[in-house]
Amino acid sequence: MKFETLLSQKGRNYFYIMHLSYNGRERERLWNYAKEKNLIGLDYPDVVTDDWIKVRESVKGALPKIWVKQFDMFCEEMKVGDIVLALNGWDSLLGIAEIIQQNHEYDQNLSDKGIFFDHTRHVRWLRKHEYLSRQKLPQPIKGFNNTLFKVKPHTRRWLILTSLNI
Repeated sequence: MKFETLLSQKGRNYFYIMHLSYNGRERERLWNYAKEKNLIGLDYPDVVTDDWIKVRESVKGALPKIWVKQFDMFCEEMKVGDIVLALNGWDSLLGIAEIIQQNHEYDQNLSDKGIFFDHTRHVRWLRKHEYLSRQKLPQPIKGFNNTLFKVKPHTRRWLILTSLNI
């Protein structure tokens, strides 16, 4: 089945892509935690140190604008049923998740202890690969350097990723 078919079945004309890494590091460990715990996550240590909804206005001046947008997407915009592709860099797919809980959760212990990201969303993994047998993408998703991005129809990323056989 093509990824585009899955999106159609789910009634979605957009999806999200995200990286699970610390600036490209610890991808395998973080992916294993995410797939075991059915989570995706986001954080910005030492700045966003509480629930995003509570601290947004007080910390948004200390964050680059792209991070404010990513936190808004992750904590407020994403909703139940939204689809997220967890990517490994620009060249491979780790898994496909569906958001299953409306609100994000905040647990500073996760990042304080180096376990995972402190802002999390519960997901159901529709597809998940072992890290060493992740699925190669048809083309690299060049320029995707941020943690989270919303992909809309008729864009280069849409055309590449919706053609994936899943």
